Amino acid sequence: MYRLIWFQHVHKAAGSTIVNQAIANGETLFPTHENGNPCSDEGEVIPIWDFDENKLLAFVDECESKGVTFVATEWGAPDYRVLHSDSRVLLLTSIRDPWSRVVSNYNYDFYLGHSRSNSLSAYLKEDHRIMMDNYLVRVFSNEFTADPGSLDEQSVSMALDNIRLFDLVLVIEREKDLSNYLFEALGWRKEQVDSHSTFGNLWTLSTLIRQFRILAAVRYMFGRKLTISEEERTRFITESEMDLSFYSSIIEAKILGSNHPLLLE
Repeated sequence: MYRLIWFQHVHKAAGSTIVNQAIANGETLFPTHENGNPCSDEGEVIPIWDFDENKLLAFVDECESKGVTFVATEWGAPDYRVLHSDSRVLLLTSIRDPWSRVVSNYNYDFYLGHSRSNSLSAYLKEDHRIMMDNYLVRVFSNEFTADPGSLDEQSVSMALDNIRLFDLVLVIEREKDLSNYLFEALGWRKEQVDSHSTFGNLWTLSTLIRQFRILAAVRYMFGRKLTISEEERTRFITESEMDLSFYSSIIEAKILGSNHPLLLE
């Protein structure tokens, strides 16, 4: 029976690890892809999140005809209800505490050269490929590019309704989700794969040196995270109230997904 694992990739929440585990376990990705995101023959990411119901179902048909068994969406949010209604699709995601996620994203972008901001506040004001405010709510409410002021409690409610449609919801902070239950639920083996972690990459270190970012290179060598003030943390918590509410609701309501091993015991 055909199974298409559809992975909603949340940045710095073990996304690349899951994509690489899929590859290591023999899942078939789109012929041309960017970290699991399907691309055209020219290498452009296909904007699946803009597809209406008919186009989205036709895309699943295309995946089946090509033998594709794993798709990631990282730069937008597809229509989860359409995907949930298709018995061929297994919806998978992994999330992380919003504060830990944004700190990790900041360090990653800084050391890899995507940002030169010396403070979290400045970093959050930059133009990014994804919007940083209430990011989880954006992803799961299908309001990925909405103006900040347009997100509200209804957005949180919609995000919770949508994530309940997922077959497997993993939380980094939840015991055994990433170490055991991911593999048990999907029938995968745990393999040694590249996790795209911030530190420990010789290529990143050499790039910092080539760019004459010597102080950053030294800090990188010693695995030193960037300094973040308590004021910045307080501001983030205030401005990310919806994300924190969404995350807390998932933990408190034990939202696992119908394929989670804990629900199948």
